[in-house]
Amino acid sequence: MKHLSYPASAETVGETFIAARSRPGEDFITEARALVASCRTLFAGHRPLYWRFHLSDIANQAEPLRKLLGDDADSVLMVGQPPTGGSRLATTAWLLDSSSPVIRQQTEDGSITEQILQHYHLLTFRRSRLQSATSEQQMTEEFQALCAALTQRNGTLAENVHRTWIYCRDVDNHYAGLVRGRREFFRAEGLTEKTHYITSTGIEAQAAAPSRLVQMESLALWGLQPEQVVYLRAPEFLSPTHVYGVTFERGVRILFGDRSWLHLSGTASIDREGRIVHPGDVRRQTRRMVENFSALLHEGEGSLNDLKLAVVYLRDAADAGAVEEILGSLLPPALPRIMVKAPVCRPGWLVEMEGVAVHPRGDHRFKPLG
Repeated sequence: MKHLSYPASAETVGETFIAARSRPGEDFITEARALVASCRTLFAGHRPLYWRFHLSDIANQAEPLRKLLGDDADSVLMVGQPPTGGSRLATTAWLLDSSSPVIRQQTEDGSITEQILQHYHLLTFRRSRLQSATSEQQMTEEFQALCAALTQRNGTLAENVHRTWIYCRDVDNHYAGLVRGRREFFRAEGLTEKTHYITSTGIEAQAAAPSRLVQMESLALWGLQPEQVVYLRAPEFLSPTHVYGVTFERGVRILFGDRSWLHLSGTASIDREGRIVHPGDVRRQTRRMVENFSALLHEGEGSLNDLKLAVVYLRDAADAGAVEEILGSLLPPALPRIMVKAPVCRPGWLVEMEGVAVHPRGDHRFKPLG
């Protein structure tokens, strides 16, 4: 288990980022008990902003994990994405100091976790169930539920939501519907290529219920001024997403008085024209992916050394060794990260990575994260 922290001061909030996979054992519950116990040890004095599990067989593993988690079960997201290396489960978590009040609410619309800081208000939202049949309809329903939760807190999609994770069952068949649903909903909400979209990862994953084709987790913030939000695009390396018909931002920098958050969307081996770079060559795709990642971080005054958490997605788990060899030479050795089998939205992309970075170059015009 690896973890990195961004320290607190007398007036600010500390953050801790965790990534780990279970030690392969004789059965799922043995692996899960050990991994959850290790997490809870690190959680002491902190509260999860999010806590996510990646499972090798979610249909059979979700319920035993929920029982093991007990009261924490409603505050975590479970996705069917088998970890590489023979583990049955892996986890990622982002923690804040426990001095901030936490409100957890389970409603018909989903699970809401709110952290009320001195200067800012953070909300993580996930929909508990869906009624529609197609991925397009389910994507629309996800955003409708999110907007309902935002409206109750005097928020909007365009102003308050800065990160989403969208998981799609059988991405080769159902991603197109997801894209249509999101694009049309964004258009109705006034989000276009002339305004802005939302930083996002859209990737294959299974839900426990086979009928659930789409599930989404969202991070929203209140208390920001418009100047605190800067979108990261690196156009000399990557194309705008609308060029090939999708609607998300490559990344976003959120400036606080004492630090910056850099959220990077799922990033693959793509060029500034929207083309796949190095088709069929996973090693060279991995290098280009990291090059693109570095370019986005640089645009936000950051670097690979500022990364605090990363998730790597593979179309073919057999590529894990080759990808790990390249990443081991390019990424900071202490970086908490996991690797899972999860095909990217276009079959030609063999590997993708998402991440979050934190660095001390904020803007003193704004309030610190506290």
